[in-house]
Amino acid sequence: MAFLQKLVFLLTLLSCLVGLGSAAPLRARPRDPPPPAITPVPLRLTAQQDSFNFDLSTTLVLPTSTMQPLQTVPPHCAMYNSLQSECPTSFEAVNVTYDDCGDAWTVCRCSTANMTMDTAVERLGRIPVGLRRYVATVVVAPDTQTHAYTLTSGDIHMFGDTQVDSWVHEAGHAYDWATGSPLSGTPEWQKAIDSDTCVPDTYSATSAGEDFAQMTVMKVYSLIHENSLPEGWSLDCMSHQMDYMNGLPVFNKAELFGNTCAIAGSDPSSRHSTPPPVTPTRVQPDFPAQVQPNSPLKSGLAAVEDKGEKTPTNKDSAALSTYITDVKSVLFAGGAVLGWLMW
Repeated sequence: MAFLQKLVFLLTLLSCLVGLGSAAPLRARPRDPPPPAITPVPLRLTAQQDSFNFDLSTTLVLPTSTMQPLQTVPPHCAMYNSLQSECPTSFEAVNVTYDDCGDAWTVCRCSTANMTMDTAVERLGRIPVGLRRYVATVVVAPDTQTHAYTLTSGDIHMFGDTQVDSWVHEAGHAYDWATGSPLSGTPEWQKAIDSDTCVPDTYSATSAGEDFAQMTVMKVYSLIHENSLPEGWSLDCMSHQMDYMNGLPVFNKAELFGNTCAIAGSDPSSRHSTPPPVTPTRVQPDFPAQVQPNSPLKSGLAAVEDKGEKTPTNKDSAALSTYITDVKSVLFAGGAVLGWLMW
């Protein structure tokens, strides 16, 4: 009788542990992104807002696309396929060609990723072609949190259900590092930061590189909104940063939205430059300017101080959450087995 009771108890314990494991989609153990090529230094400027709250998915035009499945996953995707890396299951890979470029983009999607392949291809396509041409391979992986990182090679890694503004942000990183020496590390960009008193949002203040990428999103938004910023933001306190953006060739509106990655006098550091067989005739529409407040800064929102501390990220939060869950599971199992043995 005692043996049967113990057997029932053990089976119940195993079913509980299985239940714990099925509560979330299968994903790899949290993996920190590669160390930054440049050690990030927080900016001592005030953030206008906590984060971005506007949607670019309904305003940026979408080119048509065709997908060609790849029989073999490229090595620079396959290297992230393991239980200890970004994709614990398997990758599917495609070459996607948009109607505005003769070159294809490779997209590798983990089978358990939050975004479908169609969603990833759509969001990549909404990046204006003049900026998208700097993006190399895209890796789409699962996570309970949305976050991303870009390698200096131009490869972008997306986690969770990242929205279009994040895709534009990461493309901004790819452009920033296209030559191998980041624009965000130049004295000119630093001078623009030093001449201003604010940055777009809290994440912008984590480093000059993140500020560059967030200003990329702001610049793209302004180009399709009559040179205005989203409601709740003002240009006054970050005008020098925007002036720097205005002077970059990539933000020539006619070329950014020009329906071809083959831009005259093309930047040799762009990764896609073959003209499409037929150049599309669609036009990126303009949208009404947003009403700008006189004083956009959030009261009581302090500037990021350089205390040598690591800025928390969604990746850190996901790692902590998973770690806590794992500890709880181990303690539960250990205590239960110990009680069973002593019974």
